[in-house]
Parts: sequence; C-alpha cells; structure tokens
Amino acid sequence: MADRNAVNKNSVIDLNDFLKKIFFHWPLLIIIALLAVGGAFAYLKYKKPMYLSSTKIYLKDEKKPGGEEMDMLKSLSLFNNNKNIENEMEVLKSPILLEKAIQSNHFNIRYYKKGAVRDEEIYNPDFLGIRLLTDSSNVGNYTFDVTPGTDFLKVKYFDEDDHLVSQLQVKSGEPFVMNKDKFSIRYTPGEDEPMGSSFRIVVDSVMDLAYKKIEHIGTSLVNKDATVVVVTYEDQVADRAAKFLNALLETYNQYTLDDKNKVALKTINFLTVRIDSLRDELGLLEKQEESFKVQRGITDIEASSKLALEQVKDADVRLNEANMQLSVVNQVENYINHPGSDYPFAPVSTSVDQTLTSLINRYEEGLKEKRRLSLSLQPTSNILQNLDAQIEDSRNTIRNYIAGYRRNAGVIQKGTQTKVNEIMGKIAHIPAYEREYINIKRQQGVKENLYLYLLKKKEEASVSYASNVTDNKIIAPAFVPQKPISPKKTFVFIGFIAVGLVLSIAYIYLKYFLNPRVLTKKEIEQIFDFPVMAEIFQQHEDMPIIHEMSAQNRSVIQEQIFNLRTNLKFVLAEQNDAATIMITSSVSGEGKTFISAHLANALTVGGKKVVLVEMDLRKPKLSRSIGMDNTIGLTNYIIGNKTADEIIKKVPNKEGLCLVSSGPIPPNPVELIEGKRMADLLGLLKERFDYIIIDISPIGIVSDAKSISPYVDCTLFVVRYNFTLKSRLSAVAENLNEVFRRKKGLIFNGIEQDAFHPYDYYDHYGYAANKHHKAKGVSVFKKIKRRIA
Repeated sequence: MADRNAVNKNSVIDLNDFLKKIFFHWPLLIIIALLAVGGAFAYLKYKKPMYLSSTKIYLKDEKKPGGEEMDMLKSLSLFNNNKNIENEMEVLKSPILLEKAIQSNHFNIRYYKKGAVRDEEIYNPDFLGIRLLTDSSNVGNYTFDVTPGTDFLKVKYFDEDDHLVSQLQVKSGEPFVMNKDKFSIRYTPGEDEPMGSSFRIVVDSVMDLAYKKIEHIGTSLVNKDATVVVVTYEDQVADRAAKFLNALLETYNQYTLDDKNKVALKTINFLTVRIDSLRDELGLLEKQEESFKVQRGITDIEASSKLALEQVKDADVRLNEANMQLSVVNQVENYINHPGSDYPFAPVSTSVDQTLTSLINRYEEGLKEKRRLSLSLQPTSNILQNLDAQIEDSRNTIRNYIAGYRRNAGVIQKGTQTKVNEIMGKIAHIPAYEREYINIKRQQGVKENLYLYLLKKKEEASVSYASNVTDNKIIAPAFVPQKPISPKKTFVFIGFIAVGLVLSIAYIYLKYFLNPRVLTKKEIEQIFDFPVMAEIFQQHEDMPIIHEMSAQNRSVIQEQIFNLRTNLKFVLAEQNDAATIMITSSVSGEGKTFISAHLANALTVGGKKVVLVEMDLRKPKLSRSIGMDNTIGLTNYIIGNKTADEIIKKVPNKEGLCLVSSGPIPPNPVELIEGKRMADLLGLLKERFDYIIIDISPIGIVSDAKSISPYVDCTLFVVRYNFTLKSRLSAVAENLNEVFRRKKGLIFNGIEQDAFHPYDYYDHYGYAANKHHKAKGVSVFKKIKRRIA
C-alpha cells in the first residue's frame, strides 16, 4: 500500500517546482540557446535555398462563356474546340509538356563550382558550357568534374553513386565519347576566376527530370468562378524558376495550337481530295459532251425536251443527295467501326441529318478528352475507364442511328428512282441523240453543283485554319523571386532555439524526475510518513570529522547539526531517563557514521554525557574516522573477555563524549547483538550517560537494527543526496513502520551546496568559520558548472 501511494505521489509533477529547477539551470539554457543560434547560422549558410516563382494564365473553359470574339471564330470553325479547365490544369503538369520544355531549354544541365563543404550552383555560366552531340532526349544521368589546365581540361566521370568511373583529358570544344553518348565541353577562363578552380557538370535524364519536376509545380484557380490559373514552380535558382515557368507556358500554348491546327488540316485535306476527284469527273463529262456534239452534229436542244430535262435533273439531284447521304453514312460507319484514326472525321455535307452530326461531335469530343487526360493519367485510372465507357455508348448510339437512317434513305432512294424511271419513259419519245445529250448535261450539272459546294466548304475550312489562335492568354508572366521561400531565417532561428530549449528542459526533467536517486526533501516526504528532522550539507574533504563545538567555530554544518539536536530534543521531550538513539540507513555509504559522530558531539554541549556505540560489527568505520583504536570493544565485552569499564573510552579533546568501539569483527553479529550481555550493556550505559548514540549496520541489508530495536527510544534513518535509490526507500519505509514502533526521524545528508535547491539559509549569517569556508569554497566557475550539468 505504501509503495502504491508513493508511486501515485511521484507521478504528479509540481509545475512550480519544475519551473524553479529550470530557472536554476539558467547557464545551461543560455549555452544551449547560443549553440542553437550558431547551429542556425551554419544551417542557413550551407542549406540550399528554394525560390518560388508564379505566373497567371487565362484558359477558355467550356463551362463558362468566352466573349463575342471567340463566338465569331467558333461560328467559322467546323469543330468544337472547347476545353475543361480542370483537365487543362493537369495537362500543364503532364510529363510530355515538361520533357519538351526541358529539352528545348536545356534545363537538364546544371553547373556547379566545387567547394570545400558544398558545391555552389552556377546558372548558365558564360565561361563554361557542355554540348550534347547526340539525341539529348536519350542522354542523362551523367556527372562530370572539370578541372581546367593550361592547354587541356581534366574531365572525371562519376556514376549515380558518385563513384569515379573514368577520367580523360580533352581540349576546350573537342568532342569526346562517354558510354554511347558524345559531348563537347567549352571553357573560356574569366578574369575573376581563380586558378585551380574545379567545376561539376550534371546532365540529368530529360524523362526522369520531367517526372521529378511535377512535384515542384503547382496549379490552382484564382477563385472558384474564374478561369484564371495560377501556376507556381520551386527551384534552387531564382532565374531558372522564372525561365522554366515561361518556357512551360510557351510549350503549352504551342501544344494547344498545334492540336487545333491538326483538326483543321485534316478537314482541308479531306476536301481537297474530294474536289480533285470531282474536277476529273467534270473534265470527262465535258469531253464526252464535246465528242457527242461533234459526232452527231447537235448544237441545240428542242424546247420540247427542256421540261423533261428539268424534271429528270431535279429527280437526279435528289437521288444523288440520297446517294451522297448514304456514302457519308457509310464513311461515318467505317470511322466508328475503326476508331484507330489519328484525327476526327469531318462531316461536310449540310444535307446530313443534324442529329447524326451532333452525335458525331459528341463522340469526337469524348476521344479528344481521352487524349488530353491520357497525358497525365494512367490507363488504369477510373476517370479514363469511365470515359471509355461513355465513348463506347456514343459509338453504339451512332451505329443504331445509322441503321435507321439507312433504312429511311433506302426508301427515299427507291421512290426517287421510280420517279426518274417514269420521266425516262416520257423521254423515250425523244430522238435517241437528244436523249443521250440530256443524260450528259444532267450528270454534268449535278457534278458541277457538288464541285462548287465543296469549294465553298474548303474556303470555310481555310478561314478556320487561318483564324485558329490559342485560347490561352498569359496575363502575368513569371517573375524572378528576390527572396527564398525556404529556409525562412526567422523560423530557422526560432526552430533551432526551441529544439535546444526543449532538449535542455527534457534533460532537466530526466535529471530530476526520472533520476532513480533521491535529490530533494520532497521526494523523501512522499515515501515516509514521518518528518525530515535535518538537512546536512556535504562536508569537504579537508574538514575534520568532528567540529569544535564553540561559539567561535560556528560553521554551516555545525548549525545544521545543532538544528538536528534541537529537533531531536522536541521528539524526546517526553523521555524522562537517558535516551537511546539508533542511526541507520538503507545501504553503506549514506553517512550514518558521520551523522552519529557529529550528533554525539553536539549533544555534549551543556554538560551532557554522551556515549557513541559502534554497533556496526560487520563493517565498522566510526573508531577509525575519529582516530581511535577498535581492537578492544563491544565484541570483547559480549563474549566476556573485557568489562564495561575497559571498553568505554573517552574521546580525546571532547569533554563528555565517550566511545564503545566495535572490537574484532565476529562471525555471528546478529547472535551477539540479540544476546543478554548486549541488553545488560545498554542498561549500564543508560545509568552512566544522558544519551546513547548507536551506529549500526544498514537496515536495508542486514537485520542487526531490527534485533536491537526493542532497546531503542528513537531511530534516525539517513538518506543521502544523489546516492540513495528511491526504489530502496519504499521497502525501508515499510520495515521502519512495522518494526520500529517508537520515535522515528529522517536525516537528509550530503546535500551539495550549489545544487538545486541551493540551501543557502545558513549562508545569510556571517560566522567567522563560515567566512573561512567561503574563502575556500567552490569557485564561481564550479558553481556555474554545477548549474550546467
């Protein structure tokens, strides 16, 4: 139960006490803060900064209107070129665009000036350059160290793990081969360039660098209602950050314009092929007409045949329109069934059903959207899979619509052909020559009308191609940043200092609250139920074991011993006869012998008679510490070799103080202590002395103290600062409560005067002995050292 209560008490941290401990170690905090500031300076000096550049670009969004100018251009265009703003933001970060921008501007080549600690990057130096004499898109991951010489350049090639692979000497501008790639390095020494400088040239893979750059590019809308996109890019070189963004946007604009031009060119090529075919057919018909007239001598057509000619011509026009519609429908079906075509189908006939045209446009928009998203998304993406499903649905809808359309067109074609047959029956009465001429003119008119219509559509497509402009506008070019975004000096200094202080406070916490040894009086009181009667400073080595108790020699330790003497008298106030006081501890080395000697000496003041009993028969130290012989003592008396008067010896120069030494170390100390002669001796000492001070073996190791407890009036337990283990005190506290039923007290011994807390109460008094102590005391440096450690 006592152990559990002690644990519960220790688990609660006194915040006020903890703050005092932190303040006590103020030199440690200052030193750590200064080291943190130094570390921050070093970090800022060698940490490569990152610069952020940004630009703004206006993008046309199909969900938002684009103005009158774009509406006019759209009315002249044969295709729908609207875009989705979210998709375009992803396209801006696509590896394909990044590769083009990097390759065309050589962003994959970096130059460094070799340094002792780190290399300093030089952006586009005038005096140094490398040329890639092979396909730059396939070259990458080369690292060259270049050291200029008098007539040559010493070049070292390193692999990706920075291991030297090979080295060679080349002249400036002279080609050389490394692996399967060819390079040439140009070096023009500058006036400010010191001799012996070395440089590093890094050639990254364009493809690898493009994927790495994606992480440093950001895109975001200015607000949710705008179509203005802010594009940002981070780089270690400020100039390169701005130039990279500008190059990326130029590449993007050219990419979008090329995509639109491809559609227009496909339309123009389609119309050109059709026009050339019709031109040849018209030429054949004109030659046929000429040959017909020459052979048959026909110069005019009778008025009677004009009406029939017009009727047949109208019917043939409708029949050709139906045939052309079926031809276009067949082409659409072939396009739908073979979707591997690179460019969209171009429906140019105005007679084609508008519903079918709308379905084709929807299908082509789906294909175009898929091509755009495939630049930045993986084939397994859910977005692409959903889009494929939509495209397949559009394709099936067009197929079903074409099937119905073909059935309707067949009916119309059949009806028109029947009408033509009827008219042709009427023309049968016309002479054969005139009928042949009518057929030739009818075919010629139909082809000519179709030829003029396609010429008109080609002109419209040419206008659309000439009017193609990019839908994007750069409204804020990238700027060269003046200050880096990281590291931020303020945050770095605050961070380093904060970490340093946290580590310092953690050290203080570990030192005091997780220390397994006793450091404060409060820790003792949390375990024991009886009071601490005295706190004793640690004695210096040059001080005597027993001080001279006089008004002229009043040291700090002497005052503390007198305080223990006074408190002891209060505890023994009800004691009428001589008091037997036992002093013990948990383990050896906690100062019980020291306390016994000083307390006995202090009790002699006022004419009292005091006897010191060295009852630690296992490891006696008392006699030797005060300079007396212990060859004859307590052991001799108990075994009957000596009388009481023979073992009671006066302590030299100490009036009223006697000593009973331990004598020879016996093999069975407990049996001797529990014997009758020990009880008789204690009774005899009570008759002759006022106080009996017993220095006995530690209670935490052996049971000697328990054996003598019935004869003891008061037990004093010694705990030593930064020595006694807290884990031992719990068991000792339980033993003291169970075995020692009479008066009990605690003595906190060996406190370092300059440790926390600095028990400086006694330093307020200027005793002569204390002044002497201060003259020989710990120096200021040692005091500060204790506050640091």
